[in-house]
Amino acid sequence: MHSVRSHRIASFVSHLLNPAGLALGVFAGLTYLMREAWVAGITGVVLFSIMPGIILIYLHRVGYITDLYPHERSQRGSLLLLGTLCYFGGYVVLLWLDAPVFMLVAGCAFGLNSLLVWWINQYWKISIHAVGVSGGVSVLLLAGGPVLWPSLLMLPLVAWARLRLQAHTPAQVTAGLLLGGSSTMLLRALVFSAP
Repeated sequence: MHSVRSHRIASFVSHLLNPAGLALGVFAGLTYLMREAWVAGITGVVLFSIMPGIILIYLHRVGYITDLYPHERSQRGSLLLLGTLCYFGGYVVLLWLDAPVFMLVAGCAFGLNSLLVWWINQYWKISIHAVGVSGGVSVLLLAGGPVLWPSLLMLPLVAWARLRLQAHTPAQVTAGLLLGGSSTMLLRALVFSAP
C-alpha cells in the first residue's frame, strides 16, 4: 500500500514538474515579480508551456511517442530537438517584445538546456526533468533573490520522483541537476550580465 501511494505521488510530481509545468511556474513567477511585463510573461507561458505541452500530448495521442516521457533515447532525441526549436523561437519572440532580462534568461536557458540534453542524449540518458527543474529554479533565484529559497525544495523532490519511478539512475539525476543549474548561471553571467 505504501509503495503504491509513493509511486502515485512520484508520478504526480513528475507530471507537475515536467518541463512544460516548470516553464509555466517560471514565467508565472517572473510575471509576478515584474508586473509591468505581463504581456511578455503571458507570451512566455503560452510559448514555453502551453504550446509544448499540447504538442507533446498530440504526439502521444497519434502514437509518434509511446510515452509522455519516453525511455527510448531515439524518441527523446526527436522531442528534444523539437523542444529546442520551440524554445529558441519563443526566445526570439521575447526579444521582439523587449522582455525583461530574466525572462530572456529563462527563454534562452530553456533552449540552451534542451540543446545540451539533446547532444548528451545521443550518448547517455540524462534526466530531462532534473535539468529543467534546476535551470528553472536558478532563474527564479536570480530574479527574486534569497526570498525564493523555498523553490530549492523542488530539486530533491524531482530527484526523488524520478528515482522512485525508476526512470533514471542516481548519476543521471545528479548530472541533470548540475547541468541545468550551472548552464543557466553561466548563461546569465556570460551573455546577460547587464541588468
